[in-house]
Amino acid sequence: MKKIILLLSSALIFINVFGQITFCENFDSYTNGDPIAATSADWEIWPTPTSTDVSVTNVLSSSGSNSLYLFSGPTQGTQDVLLPFGTSAPYELGVFEFSSMFYVNQGTGAYFNFQAENIAGTTWSLDVKMDLGIMVVENTGSGLNYLTSTYPENQWFEIKVVSDLTNNMWEVFIDNQSQGTFTNIENKIASLNLYPIVGHEFYVDDVCWSYTEPTLEDLNAQVISVAPIAGLTGQNRWPSVEVRNLGLNNITSFDVEFLYNGVTLQESVSGVNLATTDIYTVNFDPLTNMITLIGGINIGTATVTNVNGLGPDDDPSDDSMNIQIEAIDPALGKLVIGEEATGTWCGWCPRGAVALNWMDHDYEGYWQGIAVHNGDPMTDADYDNGLFVVHGGSYPSGVVDRTNNIDPSAFKEDFLQRITVEPNGIITNGAELTGNTLKVNLTTNFQNSVSGSYKLACVLVEDSVTGTTNQYYQANSYSGGSAGSLVDVDGSDWANKPSQVPASQMIYRHVARGIAPSFNGGPLPNTSYNSGDSETLCFEFTLDPSWDQSKIHIVGMLLDNSGLIDNASSTSIADAINNGYNSCATTSIGVDLNGPDRINFFPNPATDNIYISNVLKTTNIKIYDIQGRLVLEKETHNKEYLNISSLAKGVYQVTFEGENYKEKRKLIKE
Repeated sequence: MKKIILLLSSALIFINVFGQITFCENFDSYTNGDPIAATSADWEIWPTPTSTDVSVTNVLSSSGSNSLYLFSGPTQGTQDVLLPFGTSAPYELGVFEFSSMFYVNQGTGAYFNFQAENIAGTTWSLDVKMDLGIMVVENTGSGLNYLTSTYPENQWFEIKVVSDLTNNMWEVFIDNQSQGTFTNIENKIASLNLYPIVGHEFYVDDVCWSYTEPTLEDLNAQVISVAPIAGLTGQNRWPSVEVRNLGLNNITSFDVEFLYNGVTLQESVSGVNLATTDIYTVNFDPLTNMITLIGGINIGTATVTNVNGLGPDDDPSDDSMNIQIEAIDPALGKLVIGEEATGTWCGWCPRGAVALNWMDHDYEGYWQGIAVHNGDPMTDADYDNGLFVVHGGSYPSGVVDRTNNIDPSAFKEDFLQRITVEPNGIITNGAELTGNTLKVNLTTNFQNSVSGSYKLACVLVEDSVTGTTNQYYQANSYSGGSAGSLVDVDGSDWANKPSQVPASQMIYRHVARGIAPSFNGGPLPNTSYNSGDSETLCFEFTLDPSWDQSKIHIVGMLLDNSGLIDNASSTSIADAINNGYNSCATTSIGVDLNGPDRINFFPNPATDNIYISNVLKTTNIKIYDIQGRLVLEKETHNKEYLNISSLAKGVYQVTFEGENYKEKRKLIKE
């Protein structure tokens, strides 16, 4: 069957022929000034209140007399229109082609994107950005830049995008000259979006698209994706391969091979019944089928074989896929520290907890995460106050080796920079445990000559902290999914958890229990050391009886002259005891460990009230502003609210004074 519709001198052509759909629009059926979405059944306005239509113009055209004119100016709304690609969209298989003529005014730019879903604003498939003669093709949402090229200004030129969706191979052309090919992380297409970014002025004409359905063989298994693999030289990794049934017959069994560094791994799959287009994920066994990373960038190849026990399938061309695997060489003896500012009151802080868990999963032995709590029962005041100076009250926030303050989601990027930096010293932990008294010695063996004021700090970190009161409920701003998914290492999604996760469901990891002698560490006795020298400092902690000693890590930090962490160490108490304990002439005592006798208040930051806990006797609380002026004073008792709504926004010092003690905390008023 063939259907052709011609409107007003072939202004619009729509053809559907035996599995192929073709559409073209040159805007010549409209009158100058017509708003395209309001006058055409094929175009729509982007579904937001601030979006406006785009007008047809007869000022310039590539063919005929009309085109679309898009610009971003101070006196108009935001032009933003969509061209849906037919009722069969989104397309995930077959070949999709798009072409259009563009005229970009000198010194300005142009922009368009493809949406991956029928509901606009859900997922961007591809972004094409043109500015000052430079064209960038990327997927903005993932941060992937696919290619960069040039385009002519002040003249008409054609952009064409050919998408082989079946094999995920995309190619971009300018005036029929290929600019490059790439695989797209969002291999799906549903509509065109035209939108002028600030400063853009451009014309669009002869917009065409076509879709050709795939021709399927009887029996065909296709490798459609291989999960990215990266890490450090010497680490083990486990491939994950997606296989799709791209044939007419059901698939009941197959093998997947993975070739890397001359070694081929194999996983066999049976007992399945995959219908046409069904996808099956093959995760290689982490105990038996692993690859060991080698330095540099190397190729890994996944291949599906022996489909239904019949050997090669009917289309071997899509049986294999190559990926690049990059492994970075870590510096010898290097351990990187990631400190995260968090609190049970902080609804976005699950992001930091998940980031720490994934870093443990991906870089065990090279990374030590530390969750520094604020305003909850797990707060260690010294550590909290010290880290506050770094992050300035942003929750969650993180810092890697005490370099730059970052969002915890960026831990990996900073880690990969720090893990390659040769340390000046390597730390060995030793310990002695008598009852609840833990004595620790940190011995630094210098690899290079250093001078100045190097310091050591000792941290206790617990990995299995639980509680029963509502103070251990974790606020969760990801609840309901409006902020997207937040998937943890165990596969759980914080979007599926309640807005207040009950204490019974929470196990807090990486919890900083104490730091000695202080956040900034204690100075080494000498101001210079040569390569081969060693130095030992000793620390003593009184452990709270409620802590799980088997889940505590002793973390040593060597801080350089600038306060950055040069290197670190991390061992269990048992392993440190096995290393032996060497006493020192002097010992730093970790006196401010967070046990049940420590005064706490939360939330922090706060707007109206703070809740005081762990006050055993009547206590006088005083709040001072940053000029040191007393702005609020009250006698308080345990489990009591203090109203701070009268305070201006800012940072305050809170002092608790009682019989034989005086403690200070920082408070952020929002």
